Amino acid sequence: MKKRQVLLIQMLPLLGEGLQRIFQKLEDVDLVCLPCPDLDKIDACVKNIHPDMVLLAGEKEDDRAMHLILNMLKQYEDIPIVWVELETNVLRLYTSHSLTATSAELINTIRENDASRMEIYPLEKNSKSGSRR
Repeated sequence: MKKRQVLLIQMLPLLGEGLQRIFQKLEDVDLVCLPCPDLDKIDACVKNIHPDMVLLAGEKEDDRAMHLILNMLKQYEDIPIVWVELETNVLRLYTSHSLTATSAELINTIRENDASRMEIYPLEKNSKSGSRR
């Protein structure tokens, strides 16, 4: 089983602790926690582990959070950023990809970009036999 590394940045400690408890139970997730959203610490941590995903846990998506998300998208364009906030039950996924600047690439991107093709699976409780979806 391939382990995925997830960097959890705890902008709101209580929410971060709750997410830690959820992820610690998963055998296929290697969770790295960063309690302070300091860009220098984030940069050093990401360079050392190169996570598969960055999870930001905050109170609300304010200017400070958007600034952090935008900076991370610029610096780590191959790593998806997920925003989880205490105020709502919505996850926001941010990604950044660079394409060569040709008309063919632009047309191909427009044709292939279909949000309706994204598959979303609800979380299910594991049975006692350990089967997973």
